Amino acid sequence: METTLKISERLSELMNEKGISNKELAEILGVAPNSVGRWKRGARYMRLAQFVAIADYFNCSLDFLAGRSETVIDFIPKKCPPFYEHLRNILTNKNITKYRINTETKIKSSHFVDWKNGSEPQIYSLIELADYLDISIDFLVGRDR
Repeated sequence: METTLKISERLSELMNEKGISNKELAEILGVAPNSVGRWKRGARYMRLAQFVAIADYFNCSLDFLAGRSETVIDFIPKKCPPFYEHLRNILTNKNITKYRINTETKIKSSHFVDWKNGSEPQIYSLIELADYLDISIDFLVGRDR
């Protein structure tokens, strides 16, 4: 709930600063206007591509957008590599298994199967993984190397 509130507040704040409506942001992102409204109310979860597109549009980090950082951005974002492949490299470098994550977090083994098959993670899974691995969300998805 707290994460939802942070993301909702940050998105509303960024939109107000830029002076754009739900409809305008929806057109930019290629989503329905009611999706933006739901994100702002915390009634709907974003997927990785939407999360990155919003951060790119507002020129901020994913961690700033998620309320995990007060630094807007301190790197030049890179194009995100395939999520599962990048996650596997991080886990290998940190010597952490998927089983360990499965037993020590709310992230289930089925998430790894979905990601391996090309499904995008929801932002709450990204935040939980980043917290568990003690890395930024931007590093987790490959925007910051």
